[in-house]
Amino acid sequence: MSRRWWGALVSVVVTTLSVVTMSSLGAGVLLDLTRDDSALPCDRVPGTPEPFEGNRHIPYEGAPHEPYRTVPPTSGPHSPRVVVPGIYRDPVPEELQVHVLEHGHVLVQYAPDVSADDVRALERLGRRHPRDTVVAPYPALGHGIGLTGWQRLHRLDTFDEQAVEEFIARVAGRYDHGWQDGATDCLRS
Repeated sequence: MSRRWWGALVSVVVTTLSVVTMSSLGAGVLLDLTRDDSALPCDRVPGTPEPFEGNRHIPYEGAPHEPYRTVPPTSGPHSPRVVVPGIYRDPVPEELQVHVLEHGHVLVQYAPDVSADDVRALERLGRRHPRDTVVAPYPALGHGIGLTGWQRLHRLDTFDEQAVEEFIARVAGRYDHGWQDGATDCLRS
């Protein structure tokens, strides 16, 4: 190829990348994907703030400990082991759930009454956020969908894609061993 053709090819590639990048940035601003959710005030974070129940390690899953105050749990005693974000077809033990939350991840769990179509939709959302989300069944819910982050709980009676997406986007990464009572200000209001 001649220099002229190489120059034209480079020009096309640079222009294309610029348009794609600008479109992505524009879409990010338009969709409010560029925000820093770690600084959001509590009233702008989805879900209900929950009291701090401790963060001590127990020797193994199922070891005796004080009961969790919420279903699903949002803080408290937990296993020293942790599961990685992903899609699980079996329930995640509560002591592992809490450790997942302590690492800043979000749990998206569903009761047996959630339809197979809605489970597939939840799993699709989990795959959309592979570093932030654990999706799993949780029979103890009894009904609907439970979304949890450290000291944060949001229960849904039915699948609501926008609510799940917003919870994941705004709650994931807000906590990662950074504080022990991050819901205090929210609970005082």
